Formats: sequence, C-alpha cells, structure tokens
Amino acid sequence: MRQKWYKVPLMKIAIVLIAAGMLINVGGGLASAAEKVVITKTYELLEEAAYISYELEGYDGSFGSSMRMPDGRVVSSAISTKKTDSAGVAYWTNAYSVKSAPKGKYVFTIHAPKQSYYNLKIDLPLFSDVSVHWARAAIEAFVERGILSGYGNGRFGPNDAVTGEAFVKMAVLSLTEELPNGNRQWQISFRWRVTDEEVSKELSFLEYSFGAGDGAVHWSQPYIKAANDLGVISNWTEKDFALPFKRKDVALLAANIMRMVKAEDKPSSFTDVKRLSVEYQNAIGLVSNYSIFNGYPDGTFKPDNPVTRAEAVAILTRLTEFLK
Repeated sequence: MRQKWYKVPLMKIAIVLIAAGMLINVGGGLASAAEKVVITKTYELLEEAAYISYELEGYDGSFGSSMRMPDGRVVSSAISTKKTDSAGVAYWTNAYSVKSAPKGKYVFTIHAPKQSYYNLKIDLPLFSDVSVHWARAAIEAFVERGILSGYGNGRFGPNDAVTGEAFVKMAVLSLTEELPNGNRQWQISFRWRVTDEEVSKELSFLEYSFGAGDGAVHWSQPYIKAANDLGVISNWTEKDFALPFKRKDVALLAANIMRMVKAEDKPSSFTDVKRLSVEYQNAIGLVSNYSIFNGYPDGTFKPDNPVTRAEAVAILTRLTEFLK
C-alpha cells in the first residue's frame, strides 16, 4: 500500500517546532532556542600590556564566545572546553590571549545555553614569556623584590643561561634587605642562623651600597665582594663569573652558603659526578639532599650544563626558605 503524504501548512510546522523547543533558522538548519541567550562581559585595560590573557568560565554547559578589542576588531573563539574543578564538578571555559595589548575596553559576548552567571578571569603577567612557565610565581616574586628584572618589551628570557656574576647578584640580593638609608644589610633571619657567632656578629655591622657608582668598577664587583664577605666564594676567577654558571658551580655556591647554618654533607648518588673533585661532589650531595637543587630522573646531575634564569630563581627561592 502506498504511503499517503499530507500537506501541512508551514505555519503549523513552525508551531510544532517551537512547542518542541526549537526555532527555524532562516539561514539553514535548526538552532536551539537557548542559543538566543547572549551575555556580555566587559573589562577595561588602563595601560598597554605586553601580554594579557582572559578566561571565560561557566557551569551550565558548552558555550561559544567572541572578544571585541578596543579597536573594534572581533576575535571569535572555538566552542568552550570542558574541565572539572577541585570538587569534581564540570565546567566550561573559553580563553583568549593578547600580545602587545592596547589599553581600552575588551568586550566579551557569550552565546549561552541559558541565562546564567559567567566568570571572567584576567591574568596580567609581568612578562609575556613566563605566562605559563613553571617558575612564573617565583620569577614574579623576585622581580617585585627588585632582585632581578626583564629585558624590556615584556620579555624575561627564563630559558637563557645565567652568568656567574648574575647568579651571585641574585644570591646576595635575596639574602639582604634594604635599610632606611637605602643601603642593604644581611637579613636578620639569616644572620641569626649562622652557627659561627663571630661571623654572625660581623655580618650585622656590614652595609652595602649597590648603586651604579662612578663607573670605574664593574657592576658585579660589589656583589662579588659581599659574597666574599660571607666566605662563600671558592676559586672562581673573574673570567668564570663572566661565563654561564654551570650546575656544579651553582651547587657549590649554594652549598657554601648552606654550611653557614649547619647543613650536613652527604655523599652524592648521581652517576655522572664521580669524576669531579671531592669539593664539587660534596656540594652536589648537600644541595640535592636538602632538595635545593635536584638532579634528573635518569640518576644524573649533568654538572657541566648551564643553569637557566628560571632555574636560578627556583634554586634561590628554595635556598632562602631553607636559611629561614
């Protein structure tokens, strides 16, 4: 038997679809009525930034969004990504990042599944090349303390090798504090832990001015002198300090400082340090035993590899915590 077809007025079809929660999409296909819910979020950037990132998040299902820049340009994002928060609840996010971000209003348009609250997170890192770096928090903390700075144009260079003189400067500044007269003095929390009472007393009288000076002295000399006052400078030469510091040298300098507060030496278990002098072996064993400076999962330390700026910050962060 042939199936009979019935003509149904287009208006009735539309009514049926609307009743079912759907709408006719004139441009072709069907679209959910929920897609008609539009939510906007606005953020005004008061100053130009080398890098800024935004993240939209909501808990009511997948959504789409777009970002309108201060110059009117619109950037569309792909459909949101599903994630799970610490309580195991699912939520969805869309992220945007802008390099050389101009100041002005950034408007975010969210095509939501239903009327709901959406959160806009703003992340404004100090440097564009550390926004997702593992050492970002430590780097920004050191920058805020004036221990080091970037290269300009929003770049820090976390993977660049650190020279010996730069590492000594960072170490000295991380162990000193600024006085009302602008000079710096060894931190009380460090001095009081120094086991040699005479040395501890002497350190309390020392003050340093690390200004630019008259240009007759190389910029690193005041910092190297301060480190020498601690008695932690080994047999490094001026040439050594000008070159990238190797992992074994950073370990030795850190170990020399740690021994001032009664850190105990332990033999190194790394497979590639046996050829080094006993001084280096003991230093590497000490810093690794206290988790100040660790080796690699394969059981090596790679003593001759250079230390990066990010690694230097991480090492000194752990070292100063240990000394306190």
